[in-house]
Amino acid sequence: MIWSIAWRNVWRNKVRSIVMIVAIALGLVAGVFTMAFMQGSVNSKIESTTKSELSHLQIHAPHFSENREISYYMKNSSELVSQIENLDSVKAACRRLIAEPFITAAHGTGGGKLVGINREQEKNVTDIWEHVVKGTYLEKSGRMPPVLIGEKLSKKLKLKIGSKINVQLVDLEGNLSAKGYRVCGIFKTANTTFDGTNLFVRYRDLQSQLGIEDGAAHEIAIRVNHGNEAALVKPSIEKIAPKYVVQTWKEISPEMSLLTDSMNQYMYIFILIILLGLCFGIINTMLMAVLERVKEIGMLMAVGMNRRKIFAMIILESILLTITGGFFGLITGAALIKYFETTPIDISMFSKGLEKFGFATQVYTSLNFEMLFTISVLVVLTGLISAVYPARKALKLNPAEATRSD
Repeated sequence: MIWSIAWRNVWRNKVRSIVMIVAIALGLVAGVFTMAFMQGSVNSKIESTTKSELSHLQIHAPHFSENREISYYMKNSSELVSQIENLDSVKAACRRLIAEPFITAAHGTGGGKLVGINREQEKNVTDIWEHVVKGTYLEKSGRMPPVLIGEKLSKKLKLKIGSKINVQLVDLEGNLSAKGYRVCGIFKTANTTFDGTNLFVRYRDLQSQLGIEDGAAHEIAIRVNHGNEAALVKPSIEKIAPKYVVQTWKEISPEMSLLTDSMNQYMYIFILIILLGLCFGIINTMLMAVLERVKEIGMLMAVGMNRRKIFAMIILESILLTITGGFFGLITGAALIKYFETTPIDISMFSKGLEKFGFATQVYTSLNFEMLFTISVLVVLTGLISAVYPARKALKLNPAEATRSD
C-alpha cells in the first residue's frame, strides 16, 4: 500500500517530477559518458605505450636501467628469447641493443636513443613498422646502413628520406666511434616526445659500431597475449633469466602505473560530485513536496497512520523519483558508450597538446559493467539519503496544527 501511495504522490505534480527526473537523467548521462571517455583515453594511452614504446615486459642486465652503460649487457640473448617465446602466455619476444649517441646532420645536431633491432622480431612485439609515414621500415637501398627516425626529430634536424646522419658514440672499448647512416623511413606515433628521441637501426649495424659480441643484448622486450597478464607471467620469466632484471610496463614507467591505478579513484570522485549536486536537487524537491502537503500529512496522522509509515512513504517517493531518473540516465549513457566504443571521438583540435603527453587524438569510450552497477547503487543511496531531511521535517508536524493549516 505504501508503495502505491508513494508512486501516486510522485506524479501529483507532474511538471516538477518530470523536471527532476530529466535533471537526474542528464546528470548521470554526463557523468557516465565522461567517465567512459576518461577510461577510454587512458586505455588508448596504455595501448599505444605498450605497443609502440615499452612492450609488456622488459629484461635488462643488472644496473643497465640506472645509467644505460653499454657494458651492462646480456649474453646468449637468442637462447633467452627462444625459451621465453615457448611460454604459453607469451606472444613474442625480441632482443635489442641500445646506445645514447650524438647525432650530427647537415642542418643541426642532437641526441637520442639509438635502438638496434631485428626487423622481423620487432614487428611481433611493437608496432613501430605500422607508424612509418614515409619511406620504408629499415630496408637497405644503398651502401650505407639504414636508420628509421621519428617525425619530430626529422623536422628538428630537417631530415628527409635519403638524408645522411653521422652517429657518434663510445664503443665497448671506450673509443669514440663514428658511423654514417642514411634515413630510410620516418615514423609518427601518438607520442611526439618518443618520436623526437628514438632512432632505430638494424641489430648488426649497431653491434658492429659498438664492438659488442654476437648474441649480446641490452634489452629483451616481451609481448604477452593480454596486457593484464604481465605481472602473472613475470615469475615464469624470472625463472628463465634469474641473473637479470625483469620488469613489467608498470614498473618501467611509474607515471603510467600511477595513471592507471588512480583512474578508478578519479572516476569515483567525479561521480560523487555529480551525485552530490543531484542530492541537493532531490532534497529541495522533496522538501517542497512535504511543505505543500502539510495538511494532508496531518490528516493521515490524525486518522491513525503512524510516523514510521509517514517516514517510509516520503523515503519511497524520493527513491522512486531517483530510480526513475537514474534508469533513463544509465540506459541513455550506456547506449552512448556502446555507440562510441566502435565510433571514435575526434579530438584532433587538441592534437599538439595531447601528442606531447602521448594521448591519442581519437578516443573510444570504455566502461565496464561493474562500474555501471556501482553507479546504480550509488544513485539509489543518493535518493535514500536525500529524503531523510524532508522526512524528518514531516515527522515533526503536529497533527492538530497541520490539519488547520492552509
